[in-house]
Amino acid sequence: MSNWKADDGSLINFEVHGNGDEVLLLLPGMLGSIGAQWRQFIPPLEKHFRIILVDLRGHGMSDNNANELRPEQMVQDIVGLLNSLSVNRFHVAGYSIGGYLGLMLALNQPHRVQTLLMHATKFYWTQETIEQMKDQLDPDVLIEKVPGYANQLAQEHGGGRWRTLVRQTADFVGYLTKSGITEGMVSRAQLP
Repeated sequence: MSNWKADDGSLINFEVHGNGDEVLLLLPGMLGSIGAQWRQFIPPLEKHFRIILVDLRGHGMSDNNANELRPEQMVQDIVGLLNSLSVNRFHVAGYSIGGYLGLMLALNQPHRVQTLLMHATKFYWTQETIEQMKDQLDPDVLIEKVPGYANQLAQEHGGGRWRTLVRQTADFVGYLTKSGITEGMVSRAQLP
């Protein structure tokens, strides 16, 4: 495990595996981490790729010195990390919000993203789905209704940090409805 320091001082946790000629960036989903979502895929993939795995800002072993989570900041973190590793072109596989961030990378840095695989990525949020999600993303509700999941989040993201992360995630979802990727943006993506 290594850390890259973002502009605001947040330490972004990442790992590099394999030594293939092509780079594969693996991005976890919201409330996920390298360990929980990508660890099992490293052995078969590292035979063919140089794999870069990232714990998103505030997730897993990564810090978040900001008071919120914003997709633009997460993409800036990823780009800064890749620049520090001298990675110019790469493939992206993203789960859930990781796929969303991968698409943002492809839209903002099309000359760098060779291919994009998105799995379980949600683009369009209605007010109703946002309210449902916000109700579910309450740490006290999680402890009461799904204590096993709350314990998993505490282990994965740190005992004291997971509550903040869950609250920031609820706000993040609301933010996406106002400032997220639009259909017009998706139609402009130039990806195989």
